[in-house]
Amino acid sequence: MISTRVLVCGAGGFIGGHLVKRLKAEGYWVRGADIKSHEFAKTAADEFILGDLRDQAVARAISQIDNPKLAALHASRSKNG
Repeated sequence: MISTRVLVCGAGGFIGGHLVKRLKAEGYWVRGADIKSHEFAKTAADEFILGDLRDQAVARAISQIDNPKLAALHASRSKNG
């Protein structure tokens, strides 16, 4: 059986990183995406895409999940404004 696939945007941050860990613990397959890697730990995501979501090529890449059942989105404000 293929586990439910989840996309977590902001997976490189504190909250997003914890969300990825929680979803993995519950048995989900997780694709993480962020403009930066997690600073303090290796990501628990099954797949991690490093890129800016404002870039259309990156946005297309992260959205291509076979049989998506759930999208867990996390948004945070930019430190630059």
